[in-house]
Amino acid sequence: MKIQFKFLVNIFLFLFLLNSCDNQEDSNNDETIGLEIHQEDQLEGKKELNGFQIAYKVVEKSNYYTVKVAINDVRLVASIDYDTEFIEIDGKNVVLSSKEKETLLMIGEEISAYLFKDGSVDDFTMAEFTLLKLLEYWAKSPSNYSYEKIVFKGNQTNLVKGNDDGITCIRKNTYVTAVYDDNEGQIYRDRELVNGDRCLGRCGSGCPGVFSIASAWTKDCLDHDQCGRVLGGSTNPFDRNCGDEYAQAADDFLFGVLRGCRG
Repeated sequence: MKIQFKFLVNIFLFLFLLNSCDNQEDSNNDETIGLEIHQEDQLEGKKELNGFQIAYKVVEKSNYYTVKVAINDVRLVASIDYDTEFIEIDGKNVVLSSKEKETLLMIGEEISAYLFKDGSVDDFTMAEFTLLKLLEYWAKSPSNYSYEKIVFKGNQTNLVKGNDDGITCIRKNTYVTAVYDDNEGQIYRDRELVNGDRCLGRCGSGCPGVFSIASAWTKDCLDHDQCGRVLGGSTNPFDRNCGDEYAQAADDFLFGVLRGCRG
């Protein structure tokens, strides 16, 4: 009887220690991205990274998402309604340095690695998806770009310069004509192979993407990519000529994948 009791006690202690180790591991993983709240309708955290204090917060109410990202004293805010495809992005005309944009990608990579550490990239909440897409979008802005207010509601937008194609899917390994203009208003038209040059036409950074989550392939992203390659120059691939193309791609970043624009 004593032996049996001792055996049961040992089993209990083993299970207790195993659970404690799992909880400690989860806590350590949370700390790597500064995670403070992680729920289906809310994602929030802060940490020091690359010399900056980063804070991020996503809150969902009735499929309406509010996103706030801060880099030291710089704040970027967005509101997203997936039901009506409404977007409002506002940075109060701030201009991010290349290091600040690099930091946005870094925190996005860390969050992506944390969320998809088990290898699955299809199991995510819309709060997670929204944060990652906006981090990637903000990080890809042209050099010296002023983060003005951008508003999309379906096919309507407050943008007046350039040619917005809405969310138009394109397919890899097909030829599509990229249309863009320079700072003087001169229009360019180039027939290009989608994915033919460094993921041309993909809404996102890097080739392949720096985040695990799927990216869209759309006409607006093709226009922006080609604009940067032609008008940007070798040392500054995304200069002021391509600011309007960048703004027009905001809805493509967020809604393109959901529309099925996966290339």
